[in-house]
Amino acid sequence: MTVADRVELGVLTVCGAIIGLISVFYLNLLIGSVPVPITVVLAGVGNLLVLHRASQLTESSWRYAPMIVWALITLVAMVPGINGNGALIGDWRVLMLLLCGVGLPAVAQSMNRLNNL
Repeated sequence: MTVADRVELGVLTVCGAIIGLISVFYLNLLIGSVPVPITVVLAGVGNLLVLHRASQLTESSWRYAPMIVWALITLVAMVPGINGNGALIGDWRVLMLLLCGVGLPAVAQSMNRLNNL
């Protein structure tokens, strides 16, 4: 891996952190009284694109760095604070965020490995 590839992997890791922050902050988006968790789809597609580009850069475990940062930010947002309230509410939107944000890139990576056999 060249120095430019390492810098690009660092930028992709920062992008994973930004995707994590945006998906956590806007998960509770409501239109009227109807929840609209559009960030679930954006997190899945964004993580898929970032992981795909990171996989093009390296075949080592470092390609999962953006996903690890995204997962850490999402999990920290789920932890209750001092007053007992977390940034995320405990309902179906959080489960969908975790399933789409991690599941979609994981399925894509496993399908990519099967195609390369």
